[in-house]
Amino acid sequence: METMKAARLVETGKPLKLENVPVPHPGKDELLIKVKATGICSSDIHYQDGRSRVTKLPITLGHEISGEVEKCGEEVQGFSPGDRVCLFYLVTCGDCMMCNSSKDNYCSNAKMLGKNLDGGFAEYVAVPARNAFAIPDNIPFSQAALITDAVATPFHALKRAAVQVGDSVLITGIGGLGIHAVQIASIMGASQVIAMDLDGQKLELAKKLGATAVINPKTDDLAENIARLTKGNGVNVAVELIGLTKTIRQSIEATGLGGKTVIVGICPEEIGLNPYHDLLLKERTILGSADQCREDFPVIIDLAARGRLNLGHSVTHELPLEKINDGLEMLKNKNENPVRIVVVFS
Repeated sequence: METMKAARLVETGKPLKLENVPVPHPGKDELLIKVKATGICSSDIHYQDGRSRVTKLPITLGHEISGEVEKCGEEVQGFSPGDRVCLFYLVTCGDCMMCNSSKDNYCSNAKMLGKNLDGGFAEYVAVPARNAFAIPDNIPFSQAALITDAVATPFHALKRAAVQVGDSVLITGIGGLGIHAVQIASIMGASQVIAMDLDGQKLELAKKLGATAVINPKTDDLAENIARLTKGNGVNVAVELIGLTKTIRQSIEATGLGGKTVIVGICPEEIGLNPYHDLLLKERTILGSADQCREDFPVIIDLAARGRLNLGHSVTHELPLEKINDGLEMLKNKNENPVRIVVVFS
């Protein structure tokens, strides 16, 4: 039996274990992907430490995946061995009302690569062909891997907010998602993109990539700065990418009349809302945004291919699979100020 290397979560609270496991066999409608790059996401840390649950152990983590088609199932059309692809990480049924109305992230049968199914911290992964999207030669594999989550998730959130030309947008949390949210808000037509973070280096990078203003709550009064920047009106859209009760409250309070707050950061705690003051009085809207949809991918890939979306600053570290636990520790402890750490395969 042909085997491959894979970094497996065997026990929560423990480092991933590098093992030799069977190479998956693609089904009739599936592709076998030779993995070229897999991004390390904060979710992987949550699965490792048990804050978020995987549905089986052991499991191969990793959901931000790009690679080359190695084999095609007998019923697959439109792909050939050698094709460069990135992968939508939700394996859905493709038949339900949600899947057929461009809301496949709501599919009740969805299973996530790296959480419910073996993912991309391995030399190969098998997925349905409908989960693969072709990427052009001018997008490196390490950047293509990020498209699948670090780019697609904020894109979906800003699309949920229906950002309009001329809007003011506050992005809270300038990490692997936030640095792309800044660019996407500008692409969607926002005239003012305000980046907020506690890390000065990340705020400097946000300015390079299109932020019109930055706020560091360590030194800047948030309410005063929002009032100054928006002439007292508040922002039209606030995107919260951290998942803390404090930053969610700050995001809501930063919006003005008719303002929208999109919550992406995972927060298990109650935040406390006053329906009159927080919502009714200013006709504010609070939206949740979960993952992304398949229909988001062609748009994002095109933006990256044409250079509208600059991913050149996104990958700050590349590591071999053997260093996966070093990468997880680096992200967890914010060592060397990572934006996105990517496991790369030869």
